[in-house]
Amino acid sequence: MDQPDLAAVIGYCHEAGHLKQLKRAGWLLAGVRDPESVAEHSFRVGVLAYVIAVMEGANADRAAALGLFHDVPETRTGDQHSVGKRYVETPDPRQVAEDQTAALPDELARHIVALVAEHEGAKSADATHEARCSRDADKLECLLQAREYQREGYQQLEPWVASMVEAVQTEAGKRLAHVALEVSPSAWWDSFAASFGQPSA
Repeated sequence: MDQPDLAAVIGYCHEAGHLKQLKRAGWLLAGVRDPESVAEHSFRVGVLAYVIAVMEGANADRAAALGLFHDVPETRTGDQHSVGKRYVETPDPRQVAEDQTAALPDELARHIVALVAEHEGAKSADATHEARCSRDADKLECLLQAREYQREGYQQLEPWVASMVEAVQTEAGKRLAHVALEVSPSAWWDSFAASFGQPSA
């Protein structure tokens, strides 16, 4: 790649970094004062997509990439909560991704646009297994985040919890969603803290 190509790549990465500044709008409806950013959400979607794909026998690396890139178009459209979607028409994320990558080297642009398009097609009859894993990861991440906000004392989140459990489609995702209703968000830390300083087995 020559210097202009590399400059475009860096520009795209700066744009993706803007997701660290963009708050997830839906949590504001629930009264969350300082909600997570889109970047924080996307990170765990990538992790969950990998986990679900391994459990489902799908391509985990591909599913994780779908989850990681799925919300990058929101740098240009913002994060639209469910109430707003009823009144505001936003561009197709696939078209946004094409605009975002127009200055990138062709091969890189094709890869990124294909990731966004595959994730967006998750509800279609011919969706890939990886896209379904990524979409489930998106829903499961919201469920986990809602449970964490409940732990912090926010009381308006049961509709988010219930709707995310209902939205999950893969068998692995469904199993994880039901267990997430039972496991405390602090269980990982409580277990570690209880064993801290104890001799290893």
